[in-house]
Amino acid sequence: MGAELVEQIPSMGSVYAKAVKTLGRKGRNPVLPSTVLVHRSAAADPGGLDAFRRAVGAPANGVLPSLYVHSLAFPLAMSLMLRGDFPLPLLGMIHLRNQVAVRRPLAEDEAFDVEVRSENLVAHPKGAAFDLVVRIVVDGQQRMELRSTFLAKGVKLEGAVPEKSVHAAFDPPQRTASWTLDAGTGRRWAAVAGDYNPIHLSALSAKALGMPRAIAHGIYLAARALSGIEPAAGEYRWSIEFKTPVVLPASVDLAFSRTEAGFEVAAWSPRKGKPHFELTLETQA
Repeated sequence: MGAELVEQIPSMGSVYAKAVKTLGRKGRNPVLPSTVLVHRSAAADPGGLDAFRRAVGAPANGVLPSLYVHSLAFPLAMSLMLRGDFPLPLLGMIHLRNQVAVRRPLAEDEAFDVEVRSENLVAHPKGAAFDLVVRIVVDGQQRMELRSTFLAKGVKLEGAVPEKSVHAAFDPPQRTASWTLDAGTGRRWAAVAGDYNPIHLSALSAKALGMPRAIAHGIYLAARALSGIEPAAGEYRWSIEFKTPVVLPASVDLAFSRTEAGFEVAAWSPRKGKPHFELTLETQA
């Protein structure tokens, strides 16, 4: 596994500007590269951190929200997909889930190294799924791992294709919160996080990629759900699985439930009764 040092993390805007060049990739029997990209001494931007907190209602508690760290580091992971040895097209990827493990939150003024790689390419009923993995390291010690799973539709892998999962009928729990998201939600979040994927920006650009209208960023939904429950100290982990897109404009109902280990959060469409995502947060004893 080769490591390459990257002097500067690119902007998400520059990544998406080059993403169209990946559309010609056929994606038949692909093999993920073993390359690890490394950036040393990343740090929070105070203005960007304030904008992130305002956008999702996160508290100013002296530590970095895990998804703010994600927003800083993820353009490096996305740039891995622009490389000539990456076999799948970047545009059109479907975000399936995130899994995050935090050994200790980062302080606002703490510098950290970023390491990114791709792994776990597996067959999916609709194509192939794989993970983009971001490791956050301070003084040689891993402090955080952020794993994002994506689906590349239509990609064929050798071997048997798994059967489509049969999901149990969704029975909405007792609502404890609700969000109203207007048509500009995706554009405002793009300005904060730098994620200018066309499926989030407008009905016109989303339709060009097969969506009925613009959809909310999954990371925005997760960050907003975490804003009142993410710990400011200690070890914890959380995961989110996306079920159906939040098509903008939208109303979203949520249920926040305390558990013995932390929280469970469900979000769904009050009009259609379909689930949007399920999030679980667990603290470590």
